[in-house]
Amino acid sequence: MKDRLAARVRDLQPSGIRRAFELIATMDDPINMSIGQAHYDPPPELIEAACRAMRGGANRYTVTQGLPELNERILAALVERSGHRPDACFVTSGVSGGLMLSFLALLDPGDVILLPDPNFMMYRVLAELCGAEVRYYDLYPHWQPDPAQIDELVDERTKIVFMNSPSNPTGGVLSQAAVDALVRAAERVGAFVVADEIYDAFVFDGSLPSPLGAYDRVIQLGGFSKTYGIPGWRMGYATGPAAILDRMQTLQQFSFVCAPAPFQVAVAEVAFGLDMSEHVRDYRAKRDRLVAELDPAFRLTPPGGAFYAFPGLPGRATGKDFVEAALAEQLILVPGSGFSRRDTHFRLSFAVSDEDLGRGISVLNRLAEQFT
Repeated sequence: MKDRLAARVRDLQPSGIRRAFELIATMDDPINMSIGQAHYDPPPELIEAACRAMRGGANRYTVTQGLPELNERILAALVERSGHRPDACFVTSGVSGGLMLSFLALLDPGDVILLPDPNFMMYRVLAELCGAEVRYYDLYPHWQPDPAQIDELVDERTKIVFMNSPSNPTGGVLSQAAVDALVRAAERVGAFVVADEIYDAFVFDGSLPSPLGAYDRVIQLGGFSKTYGIPGWRMGYATGPAAILDRMQTLQQFSFVCAPAPFQVAVAEVAFGLDMSEHVRDYRAKRDRLVAELDPAFRLTPPGGAFYAFPGLPGRATGKDFVEAALAEQLILVPGSGFSRRDTHFRLSFAVSDEDLGRGISVLNRLAEQFT
């Protein structure tokens, strides 16, 4: 029946990351360094607030744009972080929902979108579902773009210049110069900057350069999933020009409807008063340990944020061979080819216990000897 499917999905392949969920269920005591979510539980206060909201009757639809008090708290937090108050804000069903809505609102078939390489695979898939032409700007080897290449790639058909910082899969944090170059390129042709900042709380060295306030066509996507350990709650947000967000909200009416009501109440009531800095310090320490103990054969550029590293494959290993060898040692990784046009790296998440981090490093270092 494949010939009866819509052309947009006939050759659509499932994410290798989601396959890891199925694989884990078949393994005894795996070292799971594949999944991009915090390894800690949500703060008890947040869980209790959600329970109170459900018991209190917050189980029906909210307005499509989300609770006004939650939107106001998001905007206030962004002013505190960046000094800029975006024109408008609304609550999305995770950052994934914001990505889909922004791409659907902006991209027509034949439009051009600039994506980083490496990148989170959802970006490319959503762009292609919209019929857009994807052009890649290179982040190798140290996860910063070349402004000259960006200028060459941008033309009058460019509709979106996309950035993700801190990055999934590399953990790279764009420099202020890189952010400025991307914004200038978009502004030159009237394109939109779409910035995925879901990992904004996890910046280990200094502050996060952001396009917020730098240009009047910036759509910023953020959320609560990673910081508070609640990816299953699907709590994200979008900020940007009111005229564009209005169209995105209309699309949300006909798709996601609204983000989950009791979780909106809980986040608005509790999340902004929680101190998550201890977890950020913990992940910085895990980053430092990984950088210090991983074999030099992996050529690791120290990640500046998020909770990912993107080491190079040792020796002449292919991603497939290396990941399969790791699986034989109970270590689950994701090949870099899932994020990139190159097969030269792999992604690992260090959002794991200290014990599993040590076990994973030991396996990786044994594999380095095997493949070099």
